[in-house]
Amino acid sequence: MRVVADFPCSCGEGPLWHPERGRLYWIDVDNGKMYAYDPAERTALRVQHGEIIGGTTLQEDGQLLLFMQRGQIALWSPDKGLRVQRDHTPGAENTRFNDVIADPEGRVFAGTMPEGDRPGQLYRLDPDGSIRVVLEEVGQPNGMGFSPDRRTFYLIDTRNRRLESFRYDRGNLSDRKILFETPEEHGQPDGMTVDEHGNLWLAQWGGSGILHYDPRGKLLEKISLPVQNVTSLTFVGQSAYVTTAGGAHRPEAGAQAGALFLLETDVSAPPEFRSRVRF
Repeated sequence: MRVVADFPCSCGEGPLWHPERGRLYWIDVDNGKMYAYDPAERTALRVQHGEIIGGTTLQEDGQLLLFMQRGQIALWSPDKGLRVQRDHTPGAENTRFNDVIADPEGRVFAGTMPEGDRPGQLYRLDPDGSIRVVLEEVGQPNGMGFSPDRRTFYLIDTRNRRLESFRYDRGNLSDRKILFETPEEHGQPDGMTVDEHGNLWLAQWGGSGILHYDPRGKLLEKISLPVQNVTSLTFVGQSAYVTTAGGAHRPEAGAQAGALFLLETDVSAPPEFRSRVRF
């Protein structure tokens, strides 16, 4: 485990690999920043600043699709910058999008943050640009993933410290179950990913690490990090890039809180699906 970009992100999130550019993108949600890391050059830089971004997907044409505050959705590329495509999303005007994921056919599932006592919701954005709520009652929707056979969809509910599973069929969710709840002493689950064997890797907010489970919910290991809040991770080959938070509260949250870490493993994961949304 080592630091590859020591930015003190207040809430580092959403690591996303862009294979054509050979760059890892991630965001600092609270500060409205997006960064890019080039592993070949071992350099990192800020590429966007000014708008609160909750999550990103990679479009089929190589642009990034950004899910933002007040239900806004935008496209971004290095040459054209940020262009808002949807100015608002019904029901999300007073909140922001959180984690998002593209499915095998280019749809995007996007969670929203809870508002006070009102829980979050899960939206589905279809390739034709239409959007609708598919789950109305999720404490705080967060990390998502698909099983390797694409028949199971996973969704983290951070507020309730649990991972839910669904039967998945071309954008439709059914047979909702609580697969497991994470131990309170390990913090709250935040982002996640699924490896080539179907095992689940959960970043733990307030837990100083990553919990590694098998598909039945058996805890295989805990991987410790020297920071309090671990937010998300994604695989590039057998390397996992891990985002963290708390950079505004160093050293209490860890001397490298908010940095981007690199974890070498002996497994890999399928590439993230690309969104295919037209506006």
